[in-house]
Amino acid sequence: MEAENRPREHGGTEIREHLANERTLLSWVRTGISLISLGLVVERAGALVDASLKVGSTSSSELFGLALALLGALTLVMGTAQFLRYRRRIATDDFVPSVVTYLVVVAGSLAFAGAFVVYVLFR
Repeated sequence: MEAENRPREHGGTEIREHLANERTLLSWVRTGISLISLGLVVERAGALVDASLKVGSTSSSELFGLALALLGALTLVMGTAQFLRYRRRIATDDFVPSVVTYLVVVAGSLAFAGAFVVYVLFR
């Protein structure tokens, strides 16, 4: 009876790979939602400061908030695309890992961080 509950070697490996792929998708979703939420907080905090100072122009906090939200949306799209691509490759036993998605998100984050540092130093 115990042998019946154990998955076949190849089938069990494939199931574990699919489950790991789903966990990775959930990580991308958490990251994307976090970036979008942080973007909203940055934009709203800037709006509160602008309202107290009575400044009517587009502030840099709006731009940084929008950039964070866009990076979060890009993270969600790329994470979903990666999930679907890897799902198909795992099913066909043609899995070759790729780092393009990671590099795009990391490059976007570094560019955003660099712009923020320049803003803080030279405002």
